[in-house]
Amino acid sequence: MTKKKIDILRGKINNLDDEILLLLDQRSKIVNEIGTFKDKSKSVIDVNREKSILNRLLKNLKGHYSKDSIVRIWRELFYASANLQVNHSVDILPKRGIDNIKIYKGGKQTVAGQTNIIKLSSNENALEPSTNVYQIMQTEKQLHRYAEINGQSLRIQLSKIHSIEENQIVLGNGSNEILFMSALAFCHPGDEIIHSKYGFEMYPIITKIVGAISVFAEEIDYKISVDSIIKQITTSTKIIFIDNPNNPSGTYLNKNDLDKLLSNVPKNIVVIIDGAYAEYVQNNDYDSGFDLVKKFDNVVITRTFSKVYGLAGIRLGWCYTSKKIASILNKVKPPFNANIIALKIATVALEDSQHLIKVINENKKNREWFEEELKKLKIKCIPSATNFTFLECTKDSNMADNIYTLLLNNGIIVRQLESYGLPHCLRITIGTRDEMKKTIDVLKKASFLS
Repeated sequence: MTKKKIDILRGKINNLDDEILLLLDQRSKIVNEIGTFKDKSKSVIDVNREKSILNRLLKNLKGHYSKDSIVRIWRELFYASANLQVNHSVDILPKRGIDNIKIYKGGKQTVAGQTNIIKLSSNENALEPSTNVYQIMQTEKQLHRYAEINGQSLRIQLSKIHSIEENQIVLGNGSNEILFMSALAFCHPGDEIIHSKYGFEMYPIITKIVGAISVFAEEIDYKISVDSIIKQITTSTKIIFIDNPNNPSGTYLNKNDLDKLLSNVPKNIVVIIDGAYAEYVQNNDYDSGFDLVKKFDNVVITRTFSKVYGLAGIRLGWCYTSKKIASILNKVKPPFNANIIALKIATVALEDSQHLIKVINENKKNREWFEEELKKLKIKCIPSATNFTFLECTKDSNMADNIYTLLLNNGIIVRQLESYGLPHCLRITIGTRDEMKKTIDVLKKASFLS
């Protein structure tokens, strides 16, 4: 009797599916007709109209499908309609969002015709790693073997150092991979990811790769606004990316900010706190620990060996999160994603705590000295808690370009920020004291600063 009832209901669904298909056929004809009036040299997508349609549909929703499901279905329909209008039927097409990715270029590395350059463009650790790590590179004889599949030895070491649970640590090929794995694990195409309007450049790239939609949280004085994040949350929000401290501005959310945010985020939304520069922060109001994971099951806290440990070249990062999220990420994580050399080098680097303290202290002294010298030159910089300084060049429209070009011509590479939407700003990595002095000496000769 039950099977008969189910078959009857399924028959009704079949009839409805046929009606839906007929309606889609009719819709496609109208879409094609609209396409004949559009300028194909420009984007045929009307974002404001799509938003208006979604708002209307969600307002009128009376069935049992979730709102985020309806949004995903219609966003897929919008994408299919756009492809109809530009007639891509014979092209090899990537999935939604890929065409709009601006390839991550990173900081410039070379200067034509110059060899003795000072590279202050990629936030690397100018003091280099512990000297002990180089011995591992010379003595490692097991390159024909795979590393531990989940890097258990390193995870145990991290758990002891930070007093956290080893089985809640997940390793990544750089912390970027953890951000990517999280988006893959929790986002369907058409879902939304919230991140800072001027945050780390990889966030919108990762969002597009997984087919999600970027929703930008505003910043106040180059610090992400907690109120803006909360305001932007919808049923389609699946992830919130927060670089804390922020790259490129060097600002951060304090303990109260984070508590306010996490207390107002629904528990089904994953909040990823990207702590690439966390070890550099020495301010008392900054939460540098992992206790948030105990309080909030939806938090992922990332760390990297690329910055303070001076190991950018080995591409190794990690995260700490709840047991549930860790188990999900481990299903997405590629096997052996942390290579054998990286794991052994990281182990040795962690053992040299004195070098870590030296790096943090030297960076702070050099940064504070550099920022004071910039103020003397009347160059505005936002107080930073990291290993870089953020310059806001508002004296005239060409100031940022002029500073960049002047330094480049003198063999000093800094980071332009057009790709972040901040063409009037520059980011300068904190190098050695000698490197920072040379940078200031060049700036002192600039006539346009007087």
